[in-house]
Amino acid sequence: MSGPPEELVDHIVTHLSEEQPALIADLGDEEVVRRAAAGIARAHAHGFVQPESVTAYVTLMFLVAPDFDSHPAIARALRLHGTEAERLRLLFERTREEDWDQAAAQSKGWDSVLQKP
Repeated sequence: MSGPPEELVDHIVTHLSEEQPALIADLGDEEVVRRAAAGIARAHAHGFVQPESVTAYVTLMFLVAPDFDSHPAIARALRLHGTEAERLRLLFERTREEDWDQAAAQSKGWDSVLQKP
């Protein structure tokens, strides 16, 4: 099984570096790449394949929790139909701030989503 396209990983790492530097400041480059790759796989599993949507999804993993999609309300919203852009919009329209807070508080951390070597 091959990994995600290097260009997409680079795009996400650059995005995080420029837009959310505090989220990755304490991580080495290799770890950021590893987490971005895991995030891409998770985004793809939920039907997000366009670079913009995948980047948004992975950014949420860094911002909220790597397993934010396990929260019941968020998981329901992710199953809604529509274009990727519509689904991202609905993700926020159909969830509450409390859902996101709970997803962060109940997270099992990055180890729960990272592939073991």
